[in-house]
Amino acid sequence: MRKRVDPRVRTLVENCIQLGQRSFFVIIGDRGSEQVVNLHYLLHRYFPAQKPSVLWCYKKDLGFSSHRRKRAKQVKKKIQRGLYDPNIDDPFELFMSSTNVRFCYYKDSHTVLGMTTGMCVLQDFEAITPNILCRTVETVQGGGIICLLLRSFASLQQLYDLSMDIHGR
Repeated sequence: MRKRVDPRVRTLVENCIQLGQRSFFVIIGDRGSEQVVNLHYLLHRYFPAQKPSVLWCYKKDLGFSSHRRKRAKQVKKKIQRGLYDPNIDDPFELFMSSTNVRFCYYKDSHTVLGMTTGMCVLQDFEAITPNILCRTVETVQGGGIICLLLRSFASLQQLYDLSMDIHGR
């Protein structure tokens, strides 16, 4: 079942593209990677000549395979087990196979300096430091999208109490 995108999101993306400013989205929920696909599609509609590349930054576990053959094997296994839902899995698989996605550990974020991407996805919030945030956000072109993926929270108090890696130093 398709849901309409909130017109405020579309308006924000349109205005940021016209003004050449980056837009920042915080996506809360365990299935945030599926919404990244929708935001990328929205961005691609306004840059039809080129498909915006994606920088996907994470700490350790990506949650899915970045290797195309491994993903194909995983899909075959899901089909055999009967766990494959084409309405949910297909858009993400299509996005991963047709888009130029560069995966990067946060500890290797210095390697992306000098790159230009259309979209940046920051996956593990607790591992972000101010330097990492600046390095990754700087790679996004004007009019691009930055997505911060957060796990589900029952209250804002959980976000406030979240222990970040930098607090351990």
